[in-house]
Amino acid sequence: MAAEELPVPGAHLPDALVDTLDRAFRRLRRSMIRPPACLVPVPALGRQLDIAKIFACDAVAELSAVRDTVSVKDVATLLDLEHSTVSRLLGELESDGLVVRGQDPSDRRRTTLALTDLGTAVVHDATDMTRFFTRLLLSDWPREDVEDLQRLMNRMADTVADKLDTLPQIAMDALGREHPELAEVTASLAEQAHSAHGRL
Repeated sequence: MAAEELPVPGAHLPDALVDTLDRAFRRLRRSMIRPPACLVPVPALGRQLDIAKIFACDAVAELSAVRDTVSVKDVATLLDLEHSTVSRLLGELESDGLVVRGQDPSDRRRTTLALTDLGTAVVHDATDMTRFFTRLLLSDWPREDVEDLQRLMNRMADTVADKLDTLPQIAMDALGREHPELAEVTASLAEQAHSAHGRL
């Protein structure tokens, strides 16, 4: 008896639609990781600040809102950067007077991070600037379209967060079923992806 064919995930989506969406994602990603301006004017400082430092301050603020202590590892995970890169970046922020380092009372080996008053002011200025740029970008869009975009982007972010861990395994399983001669290779790749994620 032939094995039952399992449905292909997302088979109701035509290739042209998926390809167009994928290209849009890549264009957005390129824009996000290479912002047009590396230096942003910050009124609280009276000068420009590297956007990477603003992102780091914003990450500390975001994490501080949901947990008692924030570590370098927490910020690196949120920004998806190497620990060494974030450590250097936070050292520069400390020199700028935007963050202070402390010691976790429950684990003296763990360094904690907190924004100074000036760092908090930088986050507020950056939020105002982001709102300005977003409004400028979407100034020709009707409010209803922006509300749809906001709803769908949040839904997409939730979907990615829920499914990202299992996507490599699902993809490799499907590829192995379609191409039995690659089953051993795809199983090995899926195991590597799972192991790599477990080390994060």
